[in-house]
Amino acid sequence: MTTHAAPSSKSASRFQLRLGKKYKLSIGYLILLIVPFCISQMIEMDPKTVYAKILTIVNMLAMMAFFIQFPLGSRLKQFPIFANIDWSVERHKKIGKWLGIIFLFHPILILAPRFLFSYQDGIDSLIEVITASQMLTGLIAWVLLILWVLLSVYKNKLPMRYETWRLAHLIGFVAITILATLHITTVGSHGQFQPNFDMLWWALCACSLAMVGYNYLVKPARLKRQPFTLRSVTPVSSSDWQVTVEKKAGDEFYFEPGQFVWLNTSKSLHGVNEHPFSISSGKQDLPHLSFIIRELGDYTSTLGSLKEGQEVYIDGPYGSMTLNDSRKAKGITLIAGGAGLGPILSLLNGLAEQNDTRPIRLLYGNNAMKQMALVDQIRAYEKQLCDFKLQLICQEATNHPDIYQGLIDKQIIERNLNPSAINKWSVYLCGPKPMIIGVNKHLKALGIKPSNIHYEQLSF
Repeated sequence: MTTHAAPSSKSASRFQLRLGKKYKLSIGYLILLIVPFCISQMIEMDPKTVYAKILTIVNMLAMMAFFIQFPLGSRLKQFPIFANIDWSVERHKKIGKWLGIIFLFHPILILAPRFLFSYQDGIDSLIEVITASQMLTGLIAWVLLILWVLLSVYKNKLPMRYETWRLAHLIGFVAITILATLHITTVGSHGQFQPNFDMLWWALCACSLAMVGYNYLVKPARLKRQPFTLRSVTPVSSSDWQVTVEKKAGDEFYFEPGQFVWLNTSKSLHGVNEHPFSISSGKQDLPHLSFIIRELGDYTSTLGSLKEGQEVYIDGPYGSMTLNDSRKAKGITLIAGGAGLGPILSLLNGLAEQNDTRPIRLLYGNNAMKQMALVDQIRAYEKQLCDFKLQLICQEATNHPDIYQGLIDKQIIERNLNPSAINKWSVYLCGPKPMIIGVNKHLKALGIKPSNIHYEQLSF
């Protein structure tokens, strides 16, 4: 009998790293991407030239990626591949930009062989495409897609409310989806003579629109049956509010420290009135939930006008940045930048609830001292936990000797790590995107494994 030695722990660790959570999600995404191509091979599509075949494959993959944009942005926590909201939203943004580029060149790549054969032939073909009635849906979809991708890329630079942008984004891409599907099922030999080909794309279109219907019709009706009650809105710094809500008796709501929800404080559940905020309270605080929210935009500047006792609605929880990621860690460093305090505080609450004995460090940075929120509450954990320390970091000059002046840089991070346990140290981050990028670079330079760095940017 032949025996096989078990793989070494080091080898198994490398394999596990290669197939971490985000790698598995990427593999699942790629499998979904090639489904229509595999089906098309069974439909016996036969492009005339190698160039046409390559172009058909590229276009089909791009269209499938376009349809997958809907579940990536639909908060479908029931499906593991789309349950990691931060990963899904980042893919949604990056892939959206690439799709804009691919579809921008779509008509150019189709007409390129005509221009190579003859410039006049190319011009004639271009005029024919522009003036042909059956091409109208494709032209409108093409123009709208380019405009809407640009609108998404530069939304933060436009004088437009977030809610207005979301509504325009939704309506625009629903229209583009229908027009694009009409185009690919009515133009070309495949669309005109392959009913099975048409059925495939209309099915994908229907699934995409069904997700929109679920998010904006079905889900609001379900949330309306389980409202929360607003209990308090309290300023906790010069730019932060603590919002506390309470779930009604008998309604179920469970979360893990580090997760977030979509909060709707408007009177209407329909439309685009919800906003993502991280839970800052602990499980022991239920049935109350608290959020630390910084005034950063149109909606957050109106928090002070909310009325105690009004009904609010919560969709969630979402997010995969939880304490489960650090169960085997020898120590934990929590890093919060500005508005990122909420989930970090929830993680700290969770560690205190389980009486964690590991070394725990919290680095909390702000531009000014007046922006520091709940410092006394956080310092209280230095007495409750056996090995917890808080390090405040401030960019403005301060006379406090214990406050580190500057950014959250490599030097201050290194001070709050144990060099002898660097390979088994977990770090949690939350804050503005530039901070996340910069701190990530410092952590990797210090030898922290990427699999031990956990963060969610909550940038939607």
